[in-house]
Amino acid sequence: MKRLLREPLVQFLAAGLGLFVLFGVVNRDGRRADPKVITVDRDALMTFIQYRIKAFDPTMAEQKLRSLSDEELQRLVDDYVREEVLHREALALGLDEDDYVIRRRLVQKLEFITEGFAEASIDLDDAALRRHFDANKDDYYVEPYVTFTHVFFDAEKRPRAEAQALAERKLEALNRAGTHFSDAPKHGDRFLYHVNYVERTPDYVRSHFGPAMTRAIFDMEPNDLVWRGPFDSPYGVHLVLLVTNEPGREPELAEIEERVREDARQAAIRRETEAAIAEIVDAYEIRITYEPNADPMRTVESGRGP
Repeated sequence: MKRLLREPLVQFLAAGLGLFVLFGVVNRDGRRADPKVITVDRDALMTFIQYRIKAFDPTMAEQKLRSLSDEELQRLVDDYVREEVLHREALALGLDEDDYVIRRRLVQKLEFITEGFAEASIDLDDAALRRHFDANKDDYYVEPYVTFTHVFFDAEKRPRAEAQALAERKLEALNRAGTHFSDAPKHGDRFLYHVNYVERTPDYVRSHFGPAMTRAIFDMEPNDLVWRGPFDSPYGVHLVLLVTNEPGREPELAEIEERVREDARQAAIRRETEAAIAEIVDAYEIRITYEPNADPMRTVESGRGP
């Protein structure tokens, strides 16, 4: 952590946050000179817009402000004035005191500001992208999947042995007729879930057919000309036409570069945000006076039986 706090970017974030807080204090003091006067200037509207769009981006806010029509600008001013008036009235009534919800909102606000500084400062190069990818390959693993259709014989409508015999006869008929994937719904009974399964993972297939049949399907070689089975599931007996069976794999970075770049960017924002907050915390002297062993209520609670 100490090494991280020495990084120039972290120092920039902390300094930027300090300037933002200082601006807020000065601005607040200016307003309090006459609590019944609300000045709607460019800075006030810019700040208001940034909180509205949930992005600390002055350039974007300025573009948004300039693009507003007269009607939209008036609506923005009205919204700002309404919010500012209610805020001041709430403060005058002391509604912010000893309120944990407001406390959390203030904390979230400061976290949001810090995150905005971090986001504006992140610039990932190819080496950083590669490091993130190599360190998080498990997150990008592509699960195995299969595409198949099936013909179902319901074991609740008849004894399972009879369903098995029907399936065996139907298997011969389907292969003799060269029945295609799209014709599967014309045969057998209605299944509880689906007839066609396209690019489904083991977990998904298992949830519909049970573990034994799922293992059998994923162990098969695909062949869209040959029906196979019968296979047992908790619901009955099935014949399967397996079209594709793709094994699990680790993709190359080039295949998913945009996704990895966004993940790496978000991870960097989180790191820099926490580092900047840690540096702010470092400026405080923390005195912990609570002693767990000296708390009689804690002793009573821990001494209770089941």
